[in-house]
Amino acid sequence: MARVHMGALQINPYKKDTLHLLGSQTMSRNETAQTVDILIRSTGRPELTKALASLAAQTHTPIHVYIADAAAAGLAIEESYSFPIEVVSASQKMARSQAANALLQRASSPFALFLDEDDWLLPDHIQKLVQALAHAPQAVLAYTDTRCVQLDANGQETVVREYIRTYQAEHLMLENYIPIHAALFRRTPKVQQCRFDETLDLFEDWDYWLQLQQTGLFVHQSGISAVYLIHGDSGAGVAFGNADLALQTLQRMLDKWKARWTPEQLKNLWGYSRQISDYEKVNAQLIEKMKNTDEAIKKMASDFKKLEEQKESELSVVALQLQEARQKHEQMLARMEAALQQNNANYEQAITELKQQHESQMQLYQNSRSWRMTSTLRTTGQILKTLVKSPLKNLTQKISFKTLALLTALYKNDSIHQISKLIPSTVKRHVRNRLMYLSNEPRSTDAATLTAVDRPADQALKASIIIPVYNHVAYLRQCIDSALAQSYPHTQIIIIDDQSPDPRVQPLLQSYAHHPHVKLLRNEVNLGIAETQNRAIVASEGDLIAFLDCDDLLDPQAIEICVQNWKPDTVYLHTGRINIDKDNTEVNRIHFMSLPRQDYFAENLRAMYATHLKIIRRDVFAKVGLFDPRFDSAQDYEMLMRIAFHYPSSSFVHVPDFLYQHRLHAQQTTETQNQKQLDLTRQIQNEARLREEIRKGEYKRFVSIIMLSYGKHTQTLQALQGLQKTVNIPHEIILYDNGSTEETVSFLKTKIEGQFPTVKVIYGDTNLGPAQGRRKALEYANGTWFIIFDNDEIPEPGWLEELLLRAESNPGTGAVCCRVTFPNGKLQFSGGKVEQADPHDPIIDLGLHDFGKPHNDLTTCGFREVDWCPIGATLFTLNIAPYLHDGYPNTFEDAGVSFALKKAGYRLLNAPGALVWHEHITFQPKVEMGKKYLEDRYNPKMMLKSVASFYAENGLIIKDEYIWRENGLNTMTRLQLLETLKMAGQTATRFD
Repeated sequence: MARVHMGALQINPYKKDTLHLLGSQTMSRNETAQTVDILIRSTGRPELTKALASLAAQTHTPIHVYIADAAAAGLAIEESYSFPIEVVSASQKMARSQAANALLQRASSPFALFLDEDDWLLPDHIQKLVQALAHAPQAVLAYTDTRCVQLDANGQETVVREYIRTYQAEHLMLENYIPIHAALFRRTPKVQQCRFDETLDLFEDWDYWLQLQQTGLFVHQSGISAVYLIHGDSGAGVAFGNADLALQTLQRMLDKWKARWTPEQLKNLWGYSRQISDYEKVNAQLIEKMKNTDEAIKKMASDFKKLEEQKESELSVVALQLQEARQKHEQMLARMEAALQQNNANYEQAITELKQQHESQMQLYQNSRSWRMTSTLRTTGQILKTLVKSPLKNLTQKISFKTLALLTALYKNDSIHQISKLIPSTVKRHVRNRLMYLSNEPRSTDAATLTAVDRPADQALKASIIIPVYNHVAYLRQCIDSALAQSYPHTQIIIIDDQSPDPRVQPLLQSYAHHPHVKLLRNEVNLGIAETQNRAIVASEGDLIAFLDCDDLLDPQAIEICVQNWKPDTVYLHTGRINIDKDNTEVNRIHFMSLPRQDYFAENLRAMYATHLKIIRRDVFAKVGLFDPRFDSAQDYEMLMRIAFHYPSSSFVHVPDFLYQHRLHAQQTTETQNQKQLDLTRQIQNEARLREEIRKGEYKRFVSIIMLSYGKHTQTLQALQGLQKTVNIPHEIILYDNGSTEETVSFLKTKIEGQFPTVKVIYGDTNLGPAQGRRKALEYANGTWFIIFDNDEIPEPGWLEELLLRAESNPGTGAVCCRVTFPNGKLQFSGGKVEQADPHDPIIDLGLHDFGKPHNDLTTCGFREVDWCPIGATLFTLNIAPYLHDGYPNTFEDAGVSFALKKAGYRLLNAPGALVWHEHITFQPKVEMGKKYLEDRYNPKMMLKSVASFYAENGLIIKDEYIWRENGLNTMTRLQLLETLKMAGQTATRFD
């Protein structure tokens, strides 16, 4: 045993009353004070010092450290620590399993925890686990979440992944998701009989957990408190060169455990493996991150060849596509559809052949290089397995999604760029769009913005109580405690401090930090009440959002009574209230029973009465937007008027019970800012009246709506019908046909021209491109404001009111864009952003705010100023014809217009309450002139000219993956790039 000197380490004592873990059971003081044995296998790495330092910082101080000298190098610990350290030595080197068993033999305390010498623990790690086991006396093991990091040359950490998974026995049978130092185990008699299997060179930790799992329950304590270092030969799993060893070891594991697991366990394991929902996500991430090396390409090509010979998968068609680069896309699609129609017997045969390999690969560590390099084969196995467990109607979607992911990865691979160049751009775009269509489940024709809480009928509604905090420390604890005292069990409390200057606020709030029903937030700077409430709403999880001021109180049954009165179509509920003074003495009661409550919009327009307590259904914010920061201190009134405008009065519920206590005192906001509130109230009422005028068609401005036609005439008709239903203001629609085929022109003349009283159709002889086509249409426009609306878009009711109001209420606005959503419910954009890595480098990315997020994700529903406005479904307050020219043949004209407007001093805004569906060609099985539309719209040479024009006007070069790759820009020097742009700018605009 090494001689260890004991040092004195100052530890902050644990405060029992600040933690609330795993329910309300009484904690055993004796158990939480008992010693924990720390078991470290060491080969003398220098990182051992950091591991020991993390033990010295633990808030649970009774620990005893045992270190196995696995290298048999005479390990000695020179530094002094506040805990005893014993070195366990052997006459010869010990393998990992041998060292672990030597430590287990030496351990003597009630609890034990393994710690690898190159990992470390956060200060509360051991304390959290001891607490967890104390609260769960039947459990033998507790574990926390773990962060995996890499260190760069400067010692800076980069997070690689995080192990965050609740405990499920079947999942642990499939893979090890509990890093060795994440877990603390109780040394029960049965546990002490368990030992590491010394025949296993890999997976020995996993095997040990499986043994412990046979002895009792595991519990999960949420929160990251362990750090796992990935470097060189540790943390990354099995090296690629040892794949055979990994498979052999895995086979020994399976042989060992299949004899121990009962038939019922195996049945549960098989059922669980078929339900793992995140496996496909992991596959997709790994495919995208796959290394672009020649070795990986050869491996994928080999896999493709095997699958082609078997003719059992859609991936064989993809391989054939790559080998026959110039084959027409119609033939490829026909082969894909033929593969989908093959009978189930063929797929089952393929599954039988790949089953053992696929299941084995599921067990491999997901971070290993072998896992990344063989992702194609795993994807194939997952596809085939999916074919068995999915109905045929979902088959196309699943295969197409995986095929698209593979093709995208290959397309971005520089090492096969020469092969990719052989495939015409139009073919690649057709294939991409077809796969995107097949991989998405389109929205049903009658779907609209969500209007009800989407949850099973037998599942209780969850309520989130929002408490925005700014000082008021004298009343704050009473307020929070009244929220925590709610009788309704499915309640969450969101407390958010808006940078209160009172230093007493934060200590008070931190006393609730560990309460299981409380989520604490704090703004980095003072944002004001509207933005503070928005942050809390986004962070909340409730179906119903209740608002409680930090100096007010709730009746203990407030939420329960409100939920009892909640109906399926309710969007807004308000109650009676009691006004109290600073000493909690009742001043008066207000129940609103005498009010008619027949027309919430008209009645609250005169004076707001739908106040405390107010509860709003979560999805309402997805329709009307979050709180508007312009109305701080009156934001709740403005929100009420928006909701009352967009929803019928039957969706409002009044509960007369006195469930809310509203405090009247000298420091409250409503007293000190009375004049500001009066001014804001008048502004809110004026804007509400303007909404109503727009709906009734009494709007003062004449608006021109510009729409281009280039094929897609069925969608054009649908777009016009959508406008007809939602636009009541004085307006005109200029429909300019941009040189479509005779079929489209004939359709326009018979189905559209003369059928819509406000539509004027203009016919062009040739395709001028979108910029020139819109410029031509604007020559016929008579409006003072202009809306560019694409012919494949469908507006939601209320879109126009929010779009126009956004511009009217913000002086200096040049453009306002809608929240545009694809048919699958994912956002295309809620505005544009410019990303520039180096301000001295002209290369920029034109990004889209909220791209790919669900349309009811509340992070997409805030008010913001944007860098540029995508041109579809966008309002302009001036005629933009001067900015539309043939320098933008087929793209980026919206960015050109936006930058020109900003140079002229105009503001560009979003309108979160203006929702428009974009029935993009990607989501359509077939559209008129679809092939020609794609050829012209994605002509890479014309797109390059657009990049050149934008550079000439703004000195910035747009980086676009498709344009750069198709035009070979990625391999050019900066001088070559600039010369190419110069030549592209001189190219004539033409669409052959």
